[in-house]
Amino acid sequence: MRPGKFYEGVLSVTEQPKPRRGELSVPRRENSETLANRVVSYLREHIAAEGLRPGARLPSEAKICSTLGISRPIVREALRTLAATGLIEMAMGKRAQVSALDGAVLQSVIENAVLTGQADVWHVMEMRRGIEISMAGLAAERRSEKMVGELTAIVERMSGKLDKIKDYTELDMRFHLALAEAADNPLYLMLIEACRQIFETSMLIGIERWSETPELSRVQQLHEGILAAVAAGDSVAASQAMAQHFDNAVRVMFGSRPVEAPPLPVDAG
Repeated sequence: MRPGKFYEGVLSVTEQPKPRRGELSVPRRENSETLANRVVSYLREHIAAEGLRPGARLPSEAKICSTLGISRPIVREALRTLAATGLIEMAMGKRAQVSALDGAVLQSVIENAVLTGQADVWHVMEMRRGIEISMAGLAAERRSEKMVGELTAIVERMSGKLDKIKDYTELDMRFHLALAEAADNPLYLMLIEACRQIFETSMLIGIERWSETPELSRVQQLHEGILAAVAAGDSVAASQAMAQHFDNAVRVMFGSRPVEAPPLPVDAG
């Protein structure tokens, strides 16, 4: 066996050893998975190079087949792969197009982690805490008067629903979604939307635990504190208020945090 022959099925075309003088080069056969991956790479590069945005159409299947010299079934397999990642949308009889930002894939990952016992409510709360402390600070810096008005209206409605756990939880979720919108970063909104079902579950557990204590009104006070800091444009106070909100929720739900949270940075000014 000549040197390098063993690796022909592993190395890429550029990495494979060149044939010795007088020997014929044997073309490497690519399996369907390798060919589909090549189509995926081509389409991702095409989207980036052309600056395609949500709603923009991709080249037709026939065009992709002609350009890459790959059969239509393989191209369709690649398109389905990209659709599964949320990058493109496919519809019967229409050319695939670039998708708008969607957290469905992330939602599936997180929900599957909880479903299979690889994560639990504590992990969800810990993740939320980190995301939303930062989000609240940005919301205070970037909020518009319109968003302040929307947040205020939600919190006012929450004050009358403390005795209705389901209604309060729905408003609580709306409050956090509005904060994500006020932060003016589409990825925060996507994260909150993607985790909506699990977040609502953790919120419901939290408010149910609060209702079993004489401190139920404390839940509303914490939300009002976040609102006041955001409305005042005080990012440090907003982050601290959100941290306090989560630490109180964790204390009620779990008794104490397994690991003490690091202190928030203090504004040097």
